[in-house]
Amino acid sequence: MLKFVFLALTFILMSGTANASDIFSFSDIQIRATVPGMKTSAAYLEITNNGALDDRLISSQAAIAQRVEIHTMEMDGEVMRMRAVDGGVVIAAGDSVTLAPGGLHIMLMGLTTDLPAGSQHEITLVFEKAGQVTLTATAKLPAEIKMTMPGHEASHDHTMPKTSQ
Repeated sequence: MLKFVFLALTFILMSGTANASDIFSFSDIQIRATVPGMKTSAAYLEITNNGALDDRLISSQAAIAQRVEIHTMEMDGEVMRMRAVDGGVVIAAGDSVTLAPGGLHIMLMGLTTDLPAGSQHEITLVFEKAGQVTLTATAKLPAEIKMTMPGHEASHDHTMPKTSQ
């Protein structure tokens, strides 16, 4: 009888195991559209941890790129520098992280295809505890990418400034 109870409890615990799509919610993923021949792009989204435990986004994968890394952009004096994030990005329980132009983002390097505006592509996010989730991203022109950064009331506009002639 004790063996039966143990097996039943084990089954209940295993069937209650949550995966990334159960724990996290995601905004629409936006990829920066490319022109023919471009070999890099970036993907942006907001990730919310609805779970009771902190987790970490440790990597990302995409068939459209030879290499995918989580990057950050930081000011180094007067120069903006982009660097790979070592160890991933912690997403605290009940908190959100925004991957957006000018900050954290998913860097797509060695693109294997062009990413015209409107095209859709799968990106897999890998979490340390919750595992993987594959999301469909839409390529957008830079001026169409709107992500709200923490501490900002409005979205960023990434159009080129007009110059007088």
